[in-house]
Amino acid sequence: MTANTSPVMNFRKGGNAAEEAEKESNASGGRRDRSPDYFSLKEDKASTVVRLLTDHDDWIYVEQHSFVPTKAAPKGAEKWPKAMMSVCRKDPAFEGHFSDCYICDKKIKNSFEKLASSRIRVWAIAVERELVRGDGSEALGGPSKLGVVIGVRDKIDEVDELNADGKPTGNKLNYPRLLIINAPMKGFFANLKALHGLYGTVCDRDFSITRDGTGTDTNYKIVPIDPIPDLKPGTPAWDLYTQSVAEREVVLEAIVGEKASDEYYARFFDPSKTVDKDGNVTETASAAVGGMMNLASSDGTGASGALPADMRDKIRNLGTPTG
Repeated sequence: MTANTSPVMNFRKGGNAAEEAEKESNASGGRRDRSPDYFSLKEDKASTVVRLLTDHDDWIYVEQHSFVPTKAAPKGAEKWPKAMMSVCRKDPAFEGHFSDCYICDKKIKNSFEKLASSRIRVWAIAVERELVRGDGSEALGGPSKLGVVIGVRDKIDEVDELNADGKPTGNKLNYPRLLIINAPMKGFFANLKALHGLYGTVCDRDFSITRDGTGTDTNYKIVPIDPIPDLKPGTPAWDLYTQSVAEREVVLEAIVGEKASDEYYARFFDPSKTVDKDGNVTETASAAVGGMMNLASSDGTGASGALPADMRDKIRNLGTPTG
């Protein structure tokens, strides 16, 4: 590998393969707004409705660490998480990019005082939706539909339009509420995989998802809702979803890759590294030379071991205006 080349980052995809990989892993041990929220149901019996935008064969799956204790909060930080997840830098997708993983190499323990071993986790994009019930008005079906579910609609995020300098123009933009789903196959995506086998896709209908249990003893009940013929891939309504994803520059590969980046590991886990205000990774005075490679390399060459320039740009541009 020369200094001006970098291998392509190929994430593994597909629900079938993800399920098999999880079994093997467990057996062996101009307009931008904030980034999308992560799917989360915090309480037992909590529920929501989602429409998957990423179909079965395009689910990304990676080795991932969970509940990893963070290092000491930087000076001036008002809020600082006690623990974070991270994508393992030794996942096959990063072969040739990274030679280390701080969490693996240092045998870091998780919040439960067990080795923070990596496990297969799956990633997808969805739109958060909500059930519409009749309120007795004629607009919502009249008195006979009071309290009855009459449809499903998008939840909407109202965000500021930003100009080329990243400043609000005063205009508001409405987007469907995008969610990043990051979950295991067992107890979550396996349910969707089964429904994909039944329907041939998981994008042609909404799903009601209810949390069942707490802590590590948690599963999710996923119930399909009758499809809406005018809302599925290939329809004008679906095109509005893809347009929203494009305008917000939501790139699933970049979101996953960022969780394995030098900057992410240095910011949250590795005490021998610091991150400056521009996102550049540097070593502390006492750290030895070597280890992680700098995601924020400014030469744009995709130097050996670094993320490719196009992937680095996608990651660095998340949450910034495009003009």
